[in-house]
Amino acid sequence: MMRSYMSLAIWMHISFMTLVVQPCLTVGTKPNFVIILADDLGIGDVGCFGNDTIRTPAIDSIARGGAKLTHHLAAAATCTPSRTALLTGRYPIRSGMASDIYPGIFTMIPEMSSSSGLPHNETTFAELVQQVGYSTALIGKWHLGVNLATSSDHYFFPKNHGFDYFYGLPLTLINECGKNGPERWTLTRAIPTYFRDCGVNALTYLSVVIGGFALGLFGRRVTCVMALVILMTSSWMFIRPYLNHHFACVVVRNDDVIEMPIVMDTISERLAREAVNFIQSVKNYNKPFLLYLSLLQTHTALTNMRNFTGVSRHGAYGDNVEEMDWIIGQVLMILNKLKMEDTTFVYFSSDHGGHIEDTLFPWPGYDGEREGGWNGIYKGGKGQNFEGGIRVPAVVRYPPVVPKGLEISVPTSNMDIFPTIANLAGVEVPTDRVIDGVDITPLLRGEKTAPPHEFLFHYCGIWMTAATYTPRGREEGKAVYKVHFVTPKWTPGTEGCVESYVCPCTGEGTHYHDPPLVYNLVDDPSEQRPLSTDDKHITEVLWRVQEAIAKHNETKEHVPVQISKDKVGGTLWRQIGCNFPFYTCKEEDGI
Repeated sequence: MMRSYMSLAIWMHISFMTLVVQPCLTVGTKPNFVIILADDLGIGDVGCFGNDTIRTPAIDSIARGGAKLTHHLAAAATCTPSRTALLTGRYPIRSGMASDIYPGIFTMIPEMSSSSGLPHNETTFAELVQQVGYSTALIGKWHLGVNLATSSDHYFFPKNHGFDYFYGLPLTLINECGKNGPERWTLTRAIPTYFRDCGVNALTYLSVVIGGFALGLFGRRVTCVMALVILMTSSWMFIRPYLNHHFACVVVRNDDVIEMPIVMDTISERLAREAVNFIQSVKNYNKPFLLYLSLLQTHTALTNMRNFTGVSRHGAYGDNVEEMDWIIGQVLMILNKLKMEDTTFVYFSSDHGGHIEDTLFPWPGYDGEREGGWNGIYKGGKGQNFEGGIRVPAVVRYPPVVPKGLEISVPTSNMDIFPTIANLAGVEVPTDRVIDGVDITPLLRGEKTAPPHEFLFHYCGIWMTAATYTPRGREEGKAVYKVHFVTPKWTPGTEGCVESYVCPCTGEGTHYHDPPLVYNLVDDPSEQRPLSTDDKHITEVLWRVQEAIAKHNETKEHVPVQISKDKVGGTLWRQIGCNFPFYTCKEEDGI
């Protein structure tokens, strides 16, 4: 009898300790983070967002096991500023990562040898979690700067922004990296007067130098040196478009260029392998980790692995999306194999909407073939602040927090990921600067449904061209107002700007609206029916938006513009490479 009582007491003690201690262990355990970002993917390209002809089982499984964010907005409609916002939780204009180059076609870093980049005083989510013992890695595309002064300073490299390990592309994929590369000059397509401008600039600078020599301002030696520099720089600018498929298509591991140009047939498989190997390695060290998997898909050039050529119903683009989903599937499988599914926060999204002009442009070898993404029912695309340019697919899975099958329809921003990671990792966000993102953990738990943002501001370069206003109170859930101050002039019959390849932000290629265009996205998500500004309520909406913009502007500080004319130009002495002077190498352990 005594033995029975003792057994009962021991059983009750163990049960009590299990109930008390286990939740404490669960709460105290730091989650891992896998942040996956697609490139140029349209919201209409994903199965769980309504596409029934392109297969995306891995992405769909994240949505089934967690939450789908149906009104998730990128903070910018092009690569560099949007990625800046994701990593820092701030509007890119606050860090200078918003272009002031008129008329706003180059709103991203265009050159490997530019001196533009994310300033060191900005804090990324990788730097946040490093403070509390996380291992961090970036696998894939960076596009936030390379060198500042020389080809080897690597001033803007991921290692200087919180990433312990980097494998991937310091810039981005460009059309020249793929088949028919030398014929697909992105630079000269976007700037038809490129060669003329180079010649005018060279003659102008030479005239100044020669004039200075004639007036006695420069000596013979100084004049010769200056003329030589001008001629060398001009020659480099003239031949650069012919060599862009070589110099811009580079793979780096940490600080070392390991492949130049990229072997496109195997790069996707190598990125998947690197991501899996990183997760396995940190598991062995029993450390929490953050993996930023910045995919190359679906940016052109669309070169696919052999196993993903001709597999979809939508040509090379559909193949590219399905290959992307396969990479995500490899990451999900290793998490499952290592029993890390329940301890890993997985977020998937796109940096902005699909590139409409890539579908329309008659590139050599691709005539009539779809290359850009599909933005579903939403107007516009990449480079535009219509919904098609900034509303992106987003899914989140983290079983301890996010209930299965949750759908979040209120507007959220990619800037929200920064404070959400901070909260879950147990680290404070910086208090010495404005953080524009909001911790959306309560939304992800399903505890709250209120919109985290009353106002979101949409920049194109340094120019604010639109705003989203989500009223609270009696109108909550009934209205989300989109206000446009400036919109692009499309090529007739399209929703894009085919001649310039990306729509401008300002100038002659845009429409200025006074009064602004106003849409209620709840009733009109396609932005087809502007509301009358004669309506008193819409007048009040505009007044509230203008008031919010004024308050927002008060919080902006003057910072150096990183994407400016004096920084984006390519120079030979900032060009990274390998095997000088041939600038050719191939990854030794490539697949």
